[in-house]
Amino acid sequence: MPVKPVLTGIMLIFVVFLLVYMVEFFIPLSVKADIDMICRNALLSMENAGGMTSDKKRELKAELESRGLTGVVITATENAKQGGQLTLRVEGDYTYNRITSLFGRGDVTLRMVYDKSTMSRKVVN
Repeated sequence: MPVKPVLTGIMLIFVVFLLVYMVEFFIPLSVKADIDMICRNALLSMENAGGMTSDKKRELKAELESRGLTGVVITATENAKQGGQLTLRVEGDYTYNRITSLFGRGDVTLRMVYDKSTMSRKVVN
């Protein structure tokens, strides 16, 4: 009978490990959704302005770095006439700590990319 509590304890530890391991898969998904939302707002701003100025690039880079991205590279159309093609490409690395083995944690780096294009237009309300 003393084996049951020990086995139950080991199984409980294993279940908790699996739960934490599975929850950690959602961390980069959440960060990617935040980055996509920030970049989408920048692209909408580009549509109205007809491009992205260097000041707006610096603001976008600072906002992305505040969310945890490193090595951010922004490639954007600077000037386009109404009806012209606008592109926005943002690349950066996201590093976070996660479970790598049964008793180990380590840093994992993911490359996150946002690459969209749209047409320059003036939105009138």
